[in-house]
Amino acid sequence: MYRITTICLLNLLLVSNGNAAEWALTATLNPSLEYDDNIFMREDKQGDYHASASPTLLVSRELENTVLSLSAGYVLDRYETARQLNTDNPFWRFSSQYQTERSQWGLDLSYAETTSRNDAADDTGDFETNAIVTSQSVSPSYRFQLSERDSLSLNATYSKRDYSTADFSNNKTRSLSSSWQHQFTERFNGGVSVSVSNTESTGLLLTTDDNTYNVSLTSNYELSEIWSMGGSVGLRQLQSEQTDLFGTTIKSKSNGQSLDLNVSYNGDIDSFKIGLSRSISPSSTGDVNEVDKFNISLSRQLSETLTASLSASYQVTTSASDESSDKRKNTQLSPSINWQFAPESSLSLSYNYRQQKESALNTNVNSNGIMLTLNYDWEGLRASR
Repeated sequence: MYRITTICLLNLLLVSNGNAAEWALTATLNPSLEYDDNIFMREDKQGDYHASASPTLLVSRELENTVLSLSAGYVLDRYETARQLNTDNPFWRFSSQYQTERSQWGLDLSYAETTSRNDAADDTGDFETNAIVTSQSVSPSYRFQLSERDSLSLNATYSKRDYSTADFSNNKTRSLSSSWQHQFTERFNGGVSVSVSNTESTGLLLTTDDNTYNVSLTSNYELSEIWSMGGSVGLRQLQSEQTDLFGTTIKSKSNGQSLDLNVSYNGDIDSFKIGLSRSISPSSTGDVNEVDKFNISLSRQLSETLTASLSASYQVTTSASDESSDKRKNTQLSPSINWQFAPESSLSLSYNYRQQKESALNTNVNSNGIMLTLNYDWEGLRASR
């Protein structure tokens, strides 16, 4: 299926019509070397050197009102001591957009093999697993301009996640969302968003069927040319069914809030962004996580070639259906400096601090890492026909 889908996407990119098309072939490469003094985030620390790279090719095609792009590559990970974590994971992403005078159609497809431990902070908190998760998704979208000030959008997504080890639960999610936006003034717009999703999860001991409903008010306000703020506030409901090996089904229902607020500043020298959110997402254990997160990012242009940055986040993860369950707190702090020594190349040095506290296990672990990364963006080849 992977090969067939890739061939179909390439054929779609190569389809030509009478209009002139702009073609582009570009590539990126970002090899890095890192030392982390606690790669498994456990109380008995184990440090290791980690080398990684993600060579990626991107081919795109632009017409008068159509944009198509296909990117593909590999994520290569190598560890000096923990060689069981060595992986070569392929991925590809396809994106298309078709624009008319009042309508905009879109379609995004993706396939990726990733290591489960990379998402541990947002998922299970398990940094020791060597499980590989295969993810596939299809996301069509449609946006219609009702009037000069009003627009209506519709988005759907189907995603599937399969794990290489039996201690995780394979799952598939279907979601549908619709929103209306009104431009009240030149700088302020607002509207309403409604979404519904279903997640089915299958594990060794449990199968789950979760339905989530959400209604939110959305807005965005441009305070000035450099200041902006926006986000959404809403209510959500989770209806869950869990069935064990003996066929016993337990139903539960929970209500809560959804939140996504941000403030950003983009000046000539300094920039920063602050965000606060509350969201729910399916877990690879068959549960549904509720995540409260605060994050901040700062950046300063020290010179024409040097940029200093700082990013930090704090999040609390609990079960959306059981407030008395395990509570996990994750903190991350990462200062960095970037040297743009050529138009297509840069070198960055960063430090990364991580901390994880789990109430059920009564653990408090942390790690310190330092990373050197070379970023190379090949401008590639461009042609018109």
